[in-house]
Amino acid sequence: MKYIEPVKSVVLFLLVMLSVILTFIIWTYTPDYKIIEQTEGKEILIGSQKRMEDIIRPYKAIYRFDEEFTGTASNGAMKDIMKAFQGWNILDLVPINNNLTANYVNEMIRTNNRMTIFFTGEIPYSAFSSIFQFADKEIPETTFNRMIIDWTNYGNKELQIFFISSNNKTLMRSRVSLQNTNPFIRDVIEPAKTYSAFKEIEREGFTSLYMPNDKIESTKYMYTFIEEPLESFKNVLFPNPNIVQRSIESAMTEKYQDGKSRMTVDSNLKSLTYVYPAVESSAIIEPSKLLKDSFEFINEHGGFTADYRYVSKNTNKNQLEYQQYLQGLPVYSDQVISKITTVWGDNVIFRYKRPYYSLVFDIPTEKEIKELPSGVEILEKIQQLNNFVLSDIDDVVVGYYLKQDSTSIMTLEPCWFVVHNGIATKLTPELLGGVVNGLE
Repeated sequence: MKYIEPVKSVVLFLLVMLSVILTFIIWTYTPDYKIIEQTEGKEILIGSQKRMEDIIRPYKAIYRFDEEFTGTASNGAMKDIMKAFQGWNILDLVPINNNLTANYVNEMIRTNNRMTIFFTGEIPYSAFSSIFQFADKEIPETTFNRMIIDWTNYGNKELQIFFISSNNKTLMRSRVSLQNTNPFIRDVIEPAKTYSAFKEIEREGFTSLYMPNDKIESTKYMYTFIEEPLESFKNVLFPNPNIVQRSIESAMTEKYQDGKSRMTVDSNLKSLTYVYPAVESSAIIEPSKLLKDSFEFINEHGGFTADYRYVSKNTNKNQLEYQQYLQGLPVYSDQVISKITTVWGDNVIFRYKRPYYSLVFDIPTEKEIKELPSGVEILEKIQQLNNFVLSDIDDVVVGYYLKQDSTSIMTLEPCWFVVHNGIATKLTPELLGGVVNGLE
């Protein structure tokens, strides 16, 4: 028994020392953490990305020489015009008329040494900020759809530009001072002397139509098409694709939903429609911001999978449309969708409708030269019909009618179309005098 107390003391001492040692080890221990590599979200691009000037391009230009008109809708000519604009310094931008009449516009276009450039949609001035150099720091929050360039004083290295808004009935004027006007005259004005003759078709109280006198030679194409993977669109449009549920609604329809938004696929029209109901907004967005946000939304995922052009806006609905083009001509169809539509919501996209097919343009499966009647002939036939009121027509244009021939082939046939309020009606020998159908 006499050894119990010393043993207790030794055990207690050892326990205290062990506690001190363990505490020291815990305090000084540095674990060998493995380095966790940070991974960045992979960018999904469905197609190639574009510049703003790629989707904003005129569809027609007419020129006034010695009391006569020439004109063109050539894709190459439109590219040359936009290229000539690069770097122009817009010295001033002055409001001239806020109640523009059709007769006034017609007289402006008839003036010699002027060219008129036609855009399908109303374009915010800011969309040209990557092309023009505006001297004014504050670019006006308004739009235009026609440009008239007066080259009368090009010898003094100065051009005059008029911006016309058909919707707002406004006219703005500006001056351009160029160090050398020769490239513009050589590349844009001189070639116009060889273009087809155009005829002005006057309309009482309305702006004139300008139609080519000569027959139109164009090409009918057959192209292979592919369908873009729907998974790619799902991954782009939904914040968390992993929770998205897919359901088959019918033989031609399927839906993707995550509880907040949905994507509906129509395999008949080759279209998809994405809707995010919670962000629907009635607040009107300024045209410049609306175009910028819409363009960036589509471009960020490479959504311009063909030559899509901005063609119209509905400011009251915050809606923009981009039409598919081929060889500078619009593509319309009543079989498949050929247009991208965006509706902007509360700072994000509310509705997005688009095709999910792409034509393989590298090599056409087949092509055939077609001859179309002149624009003057077509307009004479239109005037004989009861189907159209001439004053209601926005324009009469050559475009391509797109139809699906098989599971992998689409045909694009050149035709004349009447355009009114964004709806194109194909004119064929059967339809002239018969039933008309609106195409997208």
